Amino acid sequence: MKEFERKIIAELLEESELKNIALSDAADNEVVEFSGAGYFLTIKNPSLPRHRIVLDSPDIRGKLGGIDVGYLAFVENSELMLECYSYDQEILPKHRDKGFVRNAT
Repeated sequence: MKEFERKIIAELLEESELKNIALSDAADNEVVEFSGAGYFLTIKNPSLPRHRIVLDSPDIRGKLGGIDVGYLAFVENSELMLECYSYDQEILPKHRDKGFVRNAT
């Protein structure tokens, strides 16, 4: 997980009923899948609930490698899935490697 993703997840968790959950730094619990219009970072953690929770607050938008994107997360079955979505451009691994710059609010 990239440092900017860790910060995004922490902020999304802080605004939810899961604010006391600490995610592991172990990379073996992580899977990244690119969908073309974005990517999904899935983290397994037994301390996460099994019931579905949508983490969409606060609204996190900005630029990932120069492309306009937004982030939200879903928790279900003891997994957290961070979704990065673009509005009209393809997201590639190289964009993720360039980092995220959040829009000023």
